[in-house]
Amino acid sequence: MTTDIPQTPLSPEELLQRRKTVRTRVLLRGVLLGALIAAWWIFFAPDSLMEPELKKILGIVAGLVATGSYLFNLRDALFLRSATVPKPGATE
Repeated sequence: MTTDIPQTPLSPEELLQRRKTVRTRVLLRGVLLGALIAAWWIFFAPDSLMEPELKKILGIVAGLVATGSYLFNLRDALFLRSATVPKPGATE
């Protein structure tokens, strides 16, 4: 016996709207994650590790790398593929 709620199929308009919402939220979360990591690096990295000017540059680079990594790992949510095309290497 399962407690799962049966899913109702979405209309094409609802599906498009949901995909747009998911894409927006993923992009926003990626940018906020990058900003958080950049801010941490700039404000809280020890000054004994590097010069203050270099600390700002490395903080920005760390934020960009974090944003890029997050968006790369969630690229399937950003660039949705059709459901009929299987991923390479997927077993069925």
